[in-house]
Amino acid sequence: MTSRFRRLLLRGSAIGICLLTLTGGAQEAEVSREQVQAQVQQLQQVVTACKAAATACDRKSVGEDERTGGEAGPMLRWGWLREALDTAAKAKEAERQTAMEQAAERLQETAAETAGAANAPSTEADFAKTRAEASGVLARAEFQDAAPPSWLDRHWSQFLMKVGELFEGVGRLGESAPWLGRLLEVLFYVAAAVGLLVFVRRSLVRQRLAIALGAGAARASAWEKESQDWAELADTCAAQQEWREAVHCLYWAAIVKLEARRAWRHNPARTPREYVRLLKPGSAQQGALRGLTQIFERVWYGLREAGGDDYERARGLFDGLDAVNSAAQAAAENG
Repeated sequence: MTSRFRRLLLRGSAIGICLLTLTGGAQEAEVSREQVQAQVQQLQQVVTACKAAATACDRKSVGEDERTGGEAGPMLRWGWLREALDTAAKAKEAERQTAMEQAAERLQETAAETAGAANAPSTEADFAKTRAEASGVLARAEFQDAAPPSWLDRHWSQFLMKVGELFEGVGRLGESAPWLGRLLEVLFYVAAAVGLLVFVRRSLVRQRLAIALGAGAARASAWEKESQDWAELADTCAAQQEWREAVHCLYWAAIVKLEARRAWRHNPARTPREYVRLLKPGSAQQGALRGLTQIFERVWYGLREAGGDDYERARGLFDGLDAVNSAAQAAAENG
């Protein structure tokens, strides 16, 4: 047995001792996987009952927050589930069922995360002890004779080996296939022809785009009129103190106005937050639309009560968005 083989054998033994020690520490974790699963099953029954009937959406059925695994274990907090039950009790049937399906998925994720925490080392003291034992083994004389290659050395050697194999293969291929040079020449000519076709196609696309922009001006005018109609309808609803509907109309007035400014292509399947992400990050347009979207989602999808203050804030954001659009258009014309 050579000295190099003995060093490798001792190094493998040390690593095995470390792994066994860490595994032993993991078995002593105090988190009870069975308790977490039982609690999740109980809450799943609450969620299922709430999904079936709004009268069963009672936050008191959730119980108090608990800590698993003793004082050092993770805290299971169920505040989000209580809020979800409160909201579901007042929501429509379809919205309640969707919210409860999401709550059931989150309960499963919570159970999986807590079960995974049960396999972690119990305390930092156990890890420090294991680390000290491994360091003591690796500090012996037999491990000090030779240093392993660094990460950079290993990858650089692998790269040089691959490059050498590549050139050797090309040399052998050229000797066995003299027609390879002519094939490469043909491929270069074909690539040049393809590049020319791509250039011609892009030129044609630009021409079609210029024609489409002429027709797009008429569509933009129609969108501006539609945006103005939404804004006027919002004022009418506000005059009747229908604040929720007024915020809804004002939001769509902003969306149609941005489509008229070609901020994005028309697609009614987008969600409100997708519209916000389509704008330039950090721009004034994105900030105004984000604020308006937050108010809209809270009073429209969140089923919160709306008031005159909500409408005034939404109106201010809409007017600011209109001012930003006008300034951007003026700058484009002057540029």
